[in-house]
Amino acid sequence: MASWVQAAPLLPLLLLFCLSAAGGPLQEEAVLDFPSKTPINNVVQDPRSGRVYLGAVNTIYQLDAALREEARAETGPREDARTCTPPVSACQDTKPTPNVNKLLLVHPANGSLVVCGSRYRGICSLLNLTNVEQQLYYSDSKGERTYVASIEDGVAVVGVMSTYVKDGNTFNVFLVGKGYGSLDSSKLISTRILQDYRDWVVFESIVEASTVQATPFVPKYLHDFRHAFKEEGFVYFLFSRTMGSTDNKNFTFVSRLCEDDPHYYSYTELQLNCGPGNRYNKVQAAYVASPGKELAQGMTESGQYGQVLPWHKVLFMVASPYDDSADSALCMYPLKAINERLVDLISACYSDSGKIAGTPAVDIPYSSKTDEFCTSHTLNNFKCGADFLPAPLASKPEFALQAEVAITRTEILTAVAIAVENDHTIAFLGNSLGEVYKITKVPVQACHLKTDCQSCVSTRDPYCGWCVLEGRCTRRSSCRRAEEKNGWLWSPKQQCVKIVSFHPPNLSCKKTQRVINVPSLPSVGQADRLHCVFPSYMSDATMSSGQVTCALPNPVSLPSTPEHQDFVAVPIKIFVNESVELATREFKFYNCSATVRKAENTPCMSCVASPWGCQWNTQDHTCQDMDDTVLAFGWNINLKGAKCPQFENPDPVLIPVGFKTTISFEGINLDLYQFSFDKSQETNVLFYVKDKETGKKIDSTLNVTLYNCSMGREDCSLCKNADPKYSCVWCAKRRSCVYEKLCIDQATEDPQDTECPDPQITDIIPRYGPMKGGISVTIKGSNLGIHKEDIKAISVVGVPCIHQEDKYAVSTRPAKWPPIPFIVHYFRPSVFSYMILQDPIASSVHPDKGSKAGGMVITISGSNLDTATREDITVTVGGVVCTVETFGADITCRMGEYRADKVPSDLLMVTIKYGNNTTTAVPTAFQFCENPTILNHHPKGSFVCGGRTIVVTGSGFDLIQNAVMRVQASADEWSDMTPTEYLQEALNKNDTVLQFLSPAVSRSYETQVIRTFIQLDNWVRELKPFDYHPNPAFNPLTKKIITETSIIIVTGRGFSKAMTAKEAQAFVGDIPYFVNTLQDDKLFLDPPSSQPRALSKRHRRRRDTSSDPLDLLIKFGNGEWVVGSVHYERKNEVSLLIIPAVIVPMLLIILISVYCYRRKSQQAEREYEKVKHQLENLEESVRDRCKKEFTDLMIEMEDHTNDLSEGRIPFLDYKTYTDRVFFLPSKDGANDVMITGKLDIPEARKAIVAQALNQFSNLLNSKTFLINFIKTLEGRPDFNARAKVYFASLLTVALHGKLEYYTDIMRTLLLELMGNYVDSKNPKLMLRRSETVVERMLCNWMSICLYQFLKDSAGEPLYKLFRAIKHQIEKGPVDARVKKAKYTLNDTGLLGDDVEYCVLTLQVLVHGEGPDVTPVKVLNCDTVSQVKEKIIEAVYRNLPYSQRPKVDSVTLEWRPGSTGQILSDLDLTSQKEGRWRRINTLAHYNVRDNATLVLSQVLHTQQNYDQNQDSQEERNSFLDDDKVFHLVRPDELDEMKSKRGSMKDKSMTKAITEIYLTRLLSVKGTLQQFVDDFFHSVLCSGAVVPPAVKYFFDFLDEQALKHENVDEETIHIWKTNSLPLRFWVNIMKNPHFIFDVHVTEVVDASLSVIAQTFMDACTKSEHKLSRDSPSNKLLYAKEISTYKKMVDDYYKGIRQMVSVSDQDMNTHLAEVSRTHTDKLNIQVALYQLYQYASKYYDGIIQSLDEDPAAQSKQLTLRLQQIAAALENKVTDL
Repeated sequence: MASWVQAAPLLPLLLLFCLSAAGGPLQEEAVLDFPSKTPINNVVQDPRSGRVYLGAVNTIYQLDAALREEARAETGPREDARTCTPPVSACQDTKPTPNVNKLLLVHPANGSLVVCGSRYRGICSLLNLTNVEQQLYYSDSKGERTYVASIEDGVAVVGVMSTYVKDGNTFNVFLVGKGYGSLDSSKLISTRILQDYRDWVVFESIVEASTVQATPFVPKYLHDFRHAFKEEGFVYFLFSRTMGSTDNKNFTFVSRLCEDDPHYYSYTELQLNCGPGNRYNKVQAAYVASPGKELAQGMTESGQYGQVLPWHKVLFMVASPYDDSADSALCMYPLKAINERLVDLISACYSDSGKIAGTPAVDIPYSSKTDEFCTSHTLNNFKCGADFLPAPLASKPEFALQAEVAITRTEILTAVAIAVENDHTIAFLGNSLGEVYKITKVPVQACHLKTDCQSCVSTRDPYCGWCVLEGRCTRRSSCRRAEEKNGWLWSPKQQCVKIVSFHPPNLSCKKTQRVINVPSLPSVGQADRLHCVFPSYMSDATMSSGQVTCALPNPVSLPSTPEHQDFVAVPIKIFVNESVELATREFKFYNCSATVRKAENTPCMSCVASPWGCQWNTQDHTCQDMDDTVLAFGWNINLKGAKCPQFENPDPVLIPVGFKTTISFEGINLDLYQFSFDKSQETNVLFYVKDKETGKKIDSTLNVTLYNCSMGREDCSLCKNADPKYSCVWCAKRRSCVYEKLCIDQATEDPQDTECPDPQITDIIPRYGPMKGGISVTIKGSNLGIHKEDIKAISVVGVPCIHQEDKYAVSTRPAKWPPIPFIVHYFRPSVFSYMILQDPIASSVHPDKGSKAGGMVITISGSNLDTATREDITVTVGGVVCTVETFGADITCRMGEYRADKVPSDLLMVTIKYGNNTTTAVPTAFQFCENPTILNHHPKGSFVCGGRTIVVTGSGFDLIQNAVMRVQASADEWSDMTPTEYLQEALNKNDTVLQFLSPAVSRSYETQVIRTFIQLDNWVRELKPFDYHPNPAFNPLTKKIITETSIIIVTGRGFSKAMTAKEAQAFVGDIPYFVNTLQDDKLFLDPPSSQPRALSKRHRRRRDTSSDPLDLLIKFGNGEWVVGSVHYERKNEVSLLIIPAVIVPMLLIILISVYCYRRKSQQAEREYEKVKHQLENLEESVRDRCKKEFTDLMIEMEDHTNDLSEGRIPFLDYKTYTDRVFFLPSKDGANDVMITGKLDIPEARKAIVAQALNQFSNLLNSKTFLINFIKTLEGRPDFNARAKVYFASLLTVALHGKLEYYTDIMRTLLLELMGNYVDSKNPKLMLRRSETVVERMLCNWMSICLYQFLKDSAGEPLYKLFRAIKHQIEKGPVDARVKKAKYTLNDTGLLGDDVEYCVLTLQVLVHGEGPDVTPVKVLNCDTVSQVKEKIIEAVYRNLPYSQRPKVDSVTLEWRPGSTGQILSDLDLTSQKEGRWRRINTLAHYNVRDNATLVLSQVLHTQQNYDQNQDSQEERNSFLDDDKVFHLVRPDELDEMKSKRGSMKDKSMTKAITEIYLTRLLSVKGTLQQFVDDFFHSVLCSGAVVPPAVKYFFDFLDEQALKHENVDEETIHIWKTNSLPLRFWVNIMKNPHFIFDVHVTEVVDASLSVIAQTFMDACTKSEHKLSRDSPSNKLLYAKEISTYKKMVDDYYKGIRQMVSVSDQDMNTHLAEVSRTHTDKLNIQVALYQLYQYASKYYDGIIQSLDEDPAAQSKQLTLRLQQIAAALENKVTDL
């Protein structure tokens, strides 16, 4: 952990700043830490006990003040799902999910800890403060009102404890600020109670409606809460949010509200700007504390903050820019300044129309209002707002509170804490280097661990200082003499008491003096004793004027002078009071005689030039101390070094090897000496002169240089090129370069004039060149000139070659050449040589793909690629440079980065360019692909010893050649440590997996910033998170003796930080031990099967003796630790006979039990499989038929489907829909007065009646009256079920204008009904039948709320299902008389006989509508009416049923020839079979395929009407005759029924049954897709769920929690009875309630089967099938389990949805009322309701008279007045 101190740039004081990076200690030896296996989210401390509580992922820790674990509570992982609504047992698709701690608050009043996590929709719990393992309270069944936190990991939650007063009682509460999560509750700020009170439950929000809780505003403003606190009666929240516009830029706000304002009327927001231009506009963390004396003074003097006193509160805030810049700042805001600005804003809004100094300053946040909301009246008395005052308020940006930055950092600061010590303010800041896995106690109490002043102040710990006279590192308060001058030296000032100088500064080791100068010495009292301590000597000391004087030791006591030094340094320590060291410093005692050791060749110079003032004795050639008495004799030299005698200036300086040379040199200052000397030459280049007699050296600076002409000058050109000072010549006879005087054979001529031999070319580089030339060539040889001008020309077959003179070297020259052999024109005859010319050809490239980041090495193959040299070629791949790595027969190069946008790229050309003129290429040879992707890595950490296998998963790794794990251990900005990098190549790799061994990291970097990267060729990505942990520590092994059954336990700490049991290895001797369990402080090792043997250091086996000690070796990756030695002992042989005797009988018993169980299970399973197999065989037999039928149906339904756009589905309008749902089932049906809307009221009374009905409507809006009204009617025995249904429907229409009120009445009655059923111990019967008014009200409420859902979602699949059933039924014969069909789902409506029929296509012409003909498919067995229906449906298919002509209003005429024939169901031509008459069919009239029929309207003239009436009467007389039939005679059916009971016809009955099932299955299989589609549209919670369903289901869940005998099955039944049973089944069986269609009895029978299946799917009971089961249950036996799961998932999905608040539901209902109420017959409903009031008038009056609430509202009088007006009679009023 790094620590540092910095002066605040804007304040004239020290603002101390301590940074603590995650994972390292501030002072390693003093740190108290506690590691957590998961990230720590929150930390709180109980101020009374000092205990620390950590809220980590999945765990709550309880620690003592020393951070030792006392207890822990596991909070996760838990089975949960994002969309799950607690309890989780009712949820599907759950999985173990981590629980992130969101909120941790100490509730000292009752000794509990408030814990809120991210699981189960943010439900909180209460834990015991003294033992968090004890849970005081938790409930997941209270519904949405108890959801506090957020399930989103990125949503921050803050809270603060408070109190709330209600009814004279004070309750403990906590206020919560929470951002928006997609599945969270909508409360932005809420007040949560901590006890049950009346209707409130623990954790319920006691404030239900305020602007800061409104749902629409939360997602728009992106709140990010960071801190909450309370101060002086106010509660503050600090957060960042957007301004609500499309710009997502964040701004920091502090909001304030009065602590005693439960409705948030006082809620006001103030924008806080930090830094110039509000650069740091996103708050990260904050802390509120007093500033301390020094900071308060500095803030006041700066003039930015007003007057700040030390006891004032200041908000310290760290913030960062919103644009993700990697910097941040600390800003300070006095709470006094915040409150003053808030008061200005509130006063401006309450008194000055929201203006300050004439400028608008106040805004209303979370609102789109633009009108004037502030008032100009003086209302300053309302400091905490009121319900009639505008709220909430916020400052406009121009009136934000500005603060300058106090500290800026080039990193993101995410935590801040403030403390005051010694009047200075200390800021502890945390950064965003990674997740915090360890809680560290900042070692402010660890000063005592520093034993000397320097180590004490080097920490710069603002809490510490050096207590001088006590010799301790302490806090100021612990130093008794701290107030004395220099008695306590503060650590950050970096000062210690030190010896600044000695007087004299040094002494000869032969002398002594007494003075030491020590400034900054503290006040030493008379009782204090000083003394000086030397290594072997101690003396008393005295102090005067800051100078300490003490005696030095005798020279004989001093240490000897070290070699290679001329002084010895002796430490001098000053002690006070015997044991306290004040200061220390080394004093140097010099030794003049030792100075000559520095330069033995110049002893005099070394002596007189030393810093000690030594002098040279010329008599005995020694160096001595300066001594005035000796100087008097006149033979000592105490002068500058220039006076020393010495020898210099040798001549010559250059001496050739092998030639005897005389050397001469000069001597100076020799006149002072009387001695003789002889010149002698050493073989080295430095020689000296010494006295011949004494052997003493005389100063000599005789340096010469030996040289050798032949060295490096192998030929004549090089020799002649030598420097003339060497006098080197080319000796022709010796053929070498020698010194000129050594070449004695050339006496006749001057050696300097010798000509060089002929030039020779020995090599040409390269040996191969391209035909077009253009490359550089190096010509090597001998005697190739001396100067570059000697080369006259270079040509290749006469073509000039450019000589690159700047690169010329003697005997070597480069040139640019054209093709063909070289000729070099020299100053002597020319020379020539040959090289091979060839054209390179590249043919292939491998690999042919790579990542766009580059870095991969490609190999180019071909022929003659080694032409030219490596420096001559360049390789490019589609413009990307490829750097050549190797050059030869194949060329390899490393790819650069591909920067184009198109990835993967096209196949690119690989081009090799040789010099300037030659190019070869491989077209479409290489393709750049996307860079690899790293998805995950495991594990997430390693010990610093490394060697752990790290698996990285992702994609695209096959493109990579070189995969490296790179670890950078970089020092922080305050350290001078050099960054280090550690590399490790991948062990294995494939396209999706990389394996590395983590590199070992130096232990010195354990506390530094370590970052891990994966480098894949040139592509680099940081591996996050990946942490290096200190190596584990092992305790000595306690168990020394092991056996073959021993389990070895190894203890220590830090094992689990970066290791698992599977990875760890253990060895005892040469045998590996299996690591069974690995905990953080323990290892459990299982014994091996064989006896271990000892291993030598070279792993050779020793002799097998059990007494040999065996090393226990633990291996974690690369780290190996020998934790101790053990002895292996064999146990006595245990009798093996006992084991079989016990095990064999046990095995026999187990086998017999398993056999019996299996046999019984198999028998039951065979029975089940038998029934199942029969059904499957039966279904298989009609599979092909179903496929054919389904294909035909889909083809013919395609036209219908194309017409099913929203405008083509014949939805009824809202009024018709409600009329049919509410009143069509009534006794009057379509003629009901509510449907017709006609009241029989005299014209003269209409105005009076209308006025009275309005008064009656107002009376119904009284809850007291309406409840009494309903209860009175339900108490009358003649108020039967039909009357209750009708009354409830009238009430629904009458109150439609106020559906919120209607809902409230319904809730009230339902609560009473629920209580009755629960009290009667039959809660499952509730809502099963419409036995009460409220049950029908609920049905009507659902119908109202789901109308739009029907139109938008479920209507289309329902209409398709209806059309498909109708179409399938009409494909086969339908008996018009008995209403049975060949194709149906209902076995009772199945036509039993095989009726012969064929399909006819009629060409229908509509009379009077042009010549267009419509083809219509009919059956020849259809009656004329059935044919008319099919024709009308085909011709008028674009019109709803109500607008089509009816069957009786049209005639059908067949024109087979010149004359036409009117077709009718019964006429005189109808066939008779005995006493039975058959209804006419097309077959009866012999109508053929493609026949033309004319459809015409019945003429309505009087004459025709009379004629038509006659024929109609005749037809009706036929149809009314019981002896009329269509396809099957009723007597045949009766005979068939009677035969089924006889044994004779048993086989026929069975055959008929099989036919039934076959036909039912055929239709079922054909319609299955349509049934599934409709069920999915109704039972899919993933799609849009009507808010009314969620609202009502939550209501049932909440009420169920209040009753102990209501289980999950009962709740399921309630939901089924309220929605599927009351609404969906009704709509399924009556499609004409929602569509303008006609439902025939045959279609209705099939719809009933589907409705019954839907009902069965919604029940919890299991249906056991047998041969006697109803056919429709057998029909859907396989699907019913799937449908049941759909229902369960639907209910669970709704429970997990975000709740619909009362406010949202009321808004929805109000919109329905506004849209549709004016279309309903409200007045008629009121009139009809009054009829009930009139009928039961006396009972209602009596009920009202007995109700005090009704009496206070004069409800009786109001009803009497209404009765008088409506019944036109005089009363006694």
